Amino acid sequence: MTYSLIRWAHVLVMGYWLGSELVINALTHYIARATSLSGMERMRLWDFVLDADQHVRNAMIMSVPLGFTLASILGLVPIEGVWMWVLWIASAMWFWFMWLVHWRRKAPEGPSLAMWDWRIRYLLIAGFVGVGGWSLATGGPLPVHWLALKVLLVPGAMACGIAVRYYIREAYRSALPAIAADRATAADNDEFRRLMVKATWALAVLWVILFSIGVLGALKPDV
Repeated sequence: MTYSLIRWAHVLVMGYWLGSELVINALTHYIARATSLSGMERMRLWDFVLDADQHVRNAMIMSVPLGFTLASILGLVPIEGVWMWVLWIASAMWFWFMWLVHWRRKAPEGPSLAMWDWRIRYLLIAGFVGVGGWSLATGGPLPVHWLALKVLLVPGAMACGIAVRYYIREAYRSALPAIAADRATAADNDEFRRLMVKATWALAVLWVILFSIGVLGALKPDV
C-alpha cells in the first residue's frame, strides 16, 4: 500500500511539473508578443509568470525524495531508516530555501540568495552525475542500469532549468528594463522574443528528459 501511494504521488508530481512548464511557456510567449500592452501591464504579467514558475520548482524538489523512497522500498538504493529521514528533511530545507529566494528576490539580499540557489543546484548536478555515472560503470551503488540512467537524467533536467534562468537573466539585462519603463523599441521587443525562444528550446529538451525519466520508471527495462 505504501509503495502504491508513493508511486502515484510521484506520477502526479511529474504531471504537475510538465503541466506547469507548458502553462508558463505559453504565458511567457504571450507577454513577449503583447507589445500593445503598456510596460506596467506586461511587467505585472511577468511577475505572475515568476510566481507560477514556483510550481515547477515545487515539483522538481518533491520528485527527489519521492523517487528515492520508491527505490528504497524496492531495495535499489542504500538509503533507509534514519538516512531516509535525513533525505526528506534536507529536501524540506531546500524547498523552504527555494521559496525564500523567491520571496526575497526584490530585496537587497535577493541577488546573494539567488547565487546560493544556483550553487546548490551545481552541487546537486555534480552529485547526481557522479552517482549515476559511477553506477553505470561499476554496478553500484545503484544496482540496475535503468535506475542509474534515471539518476543521470535528473541533472540534465536541472541544467535545462538553469539554462532557462540564464536567458531570463539576459532579458533583465537587455530588454526588460526598457519594457518596464514603457519605452521599449522594436529592437527591445525582438530581443525579448529571441531570448524567450532560446529558453523554449531548453524547455523542449527538459520535456524530453522528463518523458524519458517517466518511461524508465514505468518500464524498468533491463538495459
